[in-house]
Amino acid sequence: MVAERRGVGDMVLNIDASDRERVVSTIREAERKTSGEIVVVVATQSDDYIHVPLHVAAGIALAAPLALPLFAPLFPWATVPLPWLFFIQLASFIVFSIILSAPPIRYALTPKRLMRKYAHRYAATQFLVINTHATGGRTGVLIFVSLRERYCEIVADTAIALKVKDSAWQSIIDEMLPMLRRKQQAEALIHGIRRCSDLLAEHFPPGMPNPNEIPDNLFIIDAEGRSKS
Repeated sequence: MVAERRGVGDMVLNIDASDRERVVSTIREAERKTSGEIVVVVATQSDDYIHVPLHVAAGIALAAPLALPLFAPLFPWATVPLPWLFFIQLASFIVFSIILSAPPIRYALTPKRLMRKYAHRYAATQFLVINTHATGGRTGVLIFVSLRERYCEIVADTAIALKVKDSAWQSIIDEMLPMLRRKQQAEALIHGIRRCSDLLAEHFPPGMPNPNEIPDNLFIIDAEGRSKS
């Protein structure tokens, strides 16, 4: 498996019905040039990251007893009996969990490195879920975009990885990035599909027969993980 990924700027889903049809038509056209299979997935996000505010709130709650003595000179009540410390910790955890779980704050708190990690993991999951790995010649390629994480990746199966260098996939990603940043998502996907097709055709020309092992479709996955293929 080969993966290349880069940030692509803030993105929201900008693909309508006509765009989807154009992408699907491009996949069909591209696969006539190669025995490889091309799969395209656009996810609105790779995770909800709800655990991040919980971890931060837990850290604040644990630190609260350490901070109270600092306020004792100003606020005599800051020195409290031990049982009250547990109540303060619990209250702090609940309050900060609620506040920090608000989507804008939650996503701002989540480290970009963690987002990239989860997006990469989600790309690998989709590679398996859609059976991109199940082609007879192990010649499946996944073009994956995750909008919340501003993430784009190409994943190739083992037979392709043996013949195509990582730099070739990175070149395609680099060409898609400017279009994705300009919100031209359909154009970026179409360009990526055609470039992948040209690359695959060099090493995996169409055979006789040339079965279509994976449905030609654009898979759009919402925040709940539901596919809108």
